[in-house]
Amino acid sequence: MKILYDHQTFTANRFGGISRYFYQLMSALRRQGIETSVAIRFSNNEYLNQNQWSRTTSFQYFLGYRHTNRLFSLINRLWSSVQVRRGQYDLFHPTFFHPYFLKFIGNKPFVLTYHDAIKDKFGDRYGHVDNASKAQKQVLFNRAAHIIAVSENTKNDLIELFQIQADKITVIHHATHFRNLAVPDTFQIQIPSSYLLYVGSRDSYKNFGPFLQALAPLLKNDSTLKLLCGGGGTFSVDEIRLIEQLGLTGQVVHYAINDLILYRLYQHALAFIYPSLYEGFGIPILEAFAAGCPVVLSNRSCFPDVAQDAALYFDPESGRSIRQQIESILIDPGLRQSLRQKGYRRQEAFSTDQMVNQTLEVYRRVIALEATTDLKEFSQYSVQ
Repeated sequence: MKILYDHQTFTANRFGGISRYFYQLMSALRRQGIETSVAIRFSNNEYLNQNQWSRTTSFQYFLGYRHTNRLFSLINRLWSSVQVRRGQYDLFHPTFFHPYFLKFIGNKPFVLTYHDAIKDKFGDRYGHVDNASKAQKQVLFNRAAHIIAVSENTKNDLIELFQIQADKITVIHHATHFRNLAVPDTFQIQIPSSYLLYVGSRDSYKNFGPFLQALAPLLKNDSTLKLLCGGGGTFSVDEIRLIEQLGLTGQVVHYAINDLILYRLYQHALAFIYPSLYEGFGIPILEAFAAGCPVVLSNRSCFPDVAQDAALYFDPESGRSIRQQIESILIDPGLRQSLRQKGYRRQEAFSTDQMVNQTLEVYRRVIALEATTDLKEFSQYSVQ
């Protein structure tokens, strides 16, 4: 079996998210003897560039990030188009939703993974999320041999938004490599003695501003308590202004992260807080579980499905609800310990082996069905 993946997410992203999902998938499949390849020539993606099989070259930001990204995205798209047209694979798995490959793929089957419905469900309400239009996605979903959804909630969104038959969709949960992350005992970081943790981008649908306003009274009531924000880029001018207006300068701190730093941040936090208004899955939940960090979540979208009873939940549009749940975990060590134990147990449902094996089963079904279809067409042609 030969599986071809394309360049899209590996051109656009250096770390995390979708690129990590595909890299983990490819790496695990290769360990099982499945031949996988990425149709890409240039990438700054840290996952691809740390292995021996991707054969990518880093590109420099000599024209500025935006212009450089566009240039190498075009080069990669041309290269990917050539590889798709050559047809030396059994199945193609695009890593995002640009339809460039449709004119080259012929009768080869392809599978798509749908990570979240934020843009398709809410349009411009939450600002820029991705460049793929709903119409583009509809064309791809109609042509795809099968679709993978990362949660039951996301599957329901696919059925509602794109009128896709349920039997064309398989739910395969994400996993996290944090379960097997080897963090040396000698690796330590400077952290406050008492802090809450927020991880990732702070885009509009992430609900960071309202969350911070809700949290402010608890922070002001205890000057030793901090909010650490891991990743997502440094604070914007507007975020700095909000922090100053709330009187929280010095208590809300940004940390640049890698895997080891992030693990330590989870490990020592009083709780990880995820206040998003909508998500497709929420990999940081699994990361927190793996590191033994209590989890406090928005009660929206997929979160109750993913975390079940291993988290506390709040209404993300109610400052009072956010504040009450966070306060309850701050004052109750027994509750924090209970959530740690529940998180350890809940993470067992999200193993990398399970994700890979379920995906491989989808691939096999699609390839087998395609072979059966080809035989029928050949038989009909021969009779005529």
